[in-house]
Amino acid sequence: MDNYKRVMKEDIDKLFNEYLESLAGPYDDFLVDHILKSDFYLMTAENEEIGYFAICNEDLLTQFYMKDEYMHLAQSKLKNIIKSYDIKNAFVPTCDERFLSYALDLKKEIHLQAYFFKETDRKVKPVLMEKGQLRLAVPSDIEMIKTLSDNFFSDVTEETEDKKIYIFEDADEVYGFGIVVENEIHKDHLGIGMFTVEKHRQKGVGRSIILHLKELCHSLGYKSLPGCWYYNHNSKSTLESCGYITNTRLLRIEF
Repeated sequence: MDNYKRVMKEDIDKLFNEYLESLAGPYDDFLVDHILKSDFYLMTAENEEIGYFAICNEDLLTQFYMKDEYMHLAQSKLKNIIKSYDIKNAFVPTCDERFLSYALDLKKEIHLQAYFFKETDRKVKPVLMEKGQLRLAVPSDIEMIKTLSDNFFSDVTEETEDKKIYIFEDADEVYGFGIVVENEIHKDHLGIGMFTVEKHRQKGVGRSIILHLKELCHSLGYKSLPGCWYYNHNSKSTLESCGYITNTRLLRIEF
């Protein structure tokens, strides 16, 4: 018999920490947000906790983890969960070998969603623009940011008030924007991203923003963790030029 019980994430902290230890690397706030918005379910067998899973927006599987001693049941458990909860898709980072392996067994289609990056010690060319040109956004900037950022930000007002948005400018000219967000799962990392105003693209602006944000993260005692949509080749090239590499992809696996 399959025993699943809806729980709070805090109720499965031990299992969740075991899951984190099993990962080959971290992932950024895009996936983190989906995981933390999910409903969590504990799996039990004969009164023993054997694993857990999580579902976002009713049909998107964002977590699937089983203890080592129960992994021989994983394929049948995942199949049952997909059927029982009418799961249509899963977000699976390739750094999660267990989830990836068993999701691939049952997949209908695989869609490449995003790249996740990590820092390296590789020496890179210096920034093209001065550090003093990056500043924290304030409420009086909100309308300007909305006008120039082409819906890049989720909520400009909220993110400005939360001190997440940075403006990259010279005198009265705005060249682009940066964002720094907490990673609520990989707590030693901060997520970073950038947007270049259209008329200033291909001038090194985005690269300068990323390098400044990377330095900012280090000054606060964090590693930086950027990501980008899988098909945003310009963003990928920019991040690689800043010394990042990408070992992890986010897949959307369709069942």
